[in-house]
Amino acid sequence: MSKRKRKVKKKSFLILFIFVFILVIGVYFLFSNEGTFSNEIGKSFDLILEKITKSTKAYKKCMSTEVLKEEDFSEELLAKKDEIISLYSKVNANFMYTDLESDYSFGKGEDSELYAASVTKLPAVLYAYKQADEGKLDLNKELTYLAKYKAGGSGIIQKDSVGTKYKLSTVLEYTIMYSDNIGYAMLLDELGGKKKVKEYWAGLGYDIHYSDNFGNLSPRLGNGYIKEVYKYYLEGTDNAKKLISDMKKSDNLEYVKSGDIEVAHKYGEYVEGGGYYNDVSLNFTEHPFALSITSTLGLTDKMKSLFLQTHKLSIEFNNLYYEEKGNYCAEKSQILS
Repeated sequence: MSKRKRKVKKKSFLILFIFVFILVIGVYFLFSNEGTFSNEIGKSFDLILEKITKSTKAYKKCMSTEVLKEEDFSEELLAKKDEIISLYSKVNANFMYTDLESDYSFGKGEDSELYAASVTKLPAVLYAYKQADEGKLDLNKELTYLAKYKAGGSGIIQKDSVGTKYKLSTVLEYTIMYSDNIGYAMLLDELGGKKKVKEYWAGLGYDIHYSDNFGNLSPRLGNGYIKEVYKYYLEGTDNAKKLISDMKKSDNLEYVKSGDIEVAHKYGEYVEGGGYYNDVSLNFTEHPFALSITSTLGLTDKMKSLFLQTHKLSIEFNNLYYEEKGNYCAEKSQILS
């Protein structure tokens, strides 16, 4: 079935559904109120209403839980997927796309690990917010910038004097928005070290491989981080909202934001040992998806082009995927059949 036929079918289905539903409701209440509706006709309309209700519930359940299998993809959708994968045929980079509603995923080198760099700051910050939600951390507590935390690289605390104090909430903000290396070191000490972060994430089913305070990253693990961020976002707490807000304003957003789609992300860059550049992101399309990219391309024009093109095509894939899934779920739920 072509994309054009799919679009027409879906639109016609929705129009017909709405029209029949309104007609049934209107006629039913009109005659039942006047007391002229026979029992048999009334029962028939009750059955129609019941079928519409059940079918609608089945459709919504299908859309929210089921994966559209690749054997049901149109040629256009398969081609879009292959187009994204082909971007990675001749570059030192890997990626993974994950639909956050149905968990459908695809990618290239999904389990290959590279040096994570600052991406690993994200799981530490999420853990801290969770601890705060449980009353185990006080976000108003003041932390002191000690000499042992002194570091170069990314961040803004390095511009201040040793001995400067910061609220824990500010440290968390700086660690995400500015990828602050000093703030991250202060945070790890407050949390009890990276061992505590690793244990927390192991409890969620993820294994963080630390070689130092940053460790390694695979696209699959990156999407795992984003899955947990998305779950946290859905809780709607003030701390969850703050984390997403900071991720939406985090440095280097311009390398992963395509069009007007909002993106909450965390990047990681390490210029030594191969020029690692990575990014994990939550993309707020109508049906949100996670996208993680790891590379040894450094902060280069080649990297920027690859990351932006991957995001652009992934948005196109995501939109088409849900268009076809909508048709599939409408047929499966047998509404008005």
